[in-house]
Amino acid sequence: MAFAPKACSLFLVVLLGVCIQLYGAQYVPGARCKCPGTIMNTPETIVDFEIIEKTHYCDTTEIIVTLAEDGARRCLNPVGRKAMFFVNCWNTRIEQGRQAKAEVSEEKAE
Repeated sequence: MAFAPKACSLFLVVLLGVCIQLYGAQYVPGARCKCPGTIMNTPETIVDFEIIEKTHYCDTTEIIVTLAEDGARRCLNPVGRKAMFFVNCWNTRIEQGRQAKAEVSEEKAE
């Protein structure tokens, strides 16, 4: 009989641990995006960019640019003018079967 209270306590501790793990593993849309926030304006000297399409873990298209001044990576607002330029130029180059990233960067430099 002395074993029953200890076993019950152990069972409750394990059950509590499982509940905590399940709570932390819940799916939250947009919680795993690379861009927690976006900016509208960036300096003109962008040396690289990355376009990340919508996925099952992030419900927005992300445009990440690398700045020449300090190498910092900034997230553009996907509906901003500069971001729309990158997306449209990228899609046009892909549809034409050309090297999209290099040509978009060259066109931006002009």
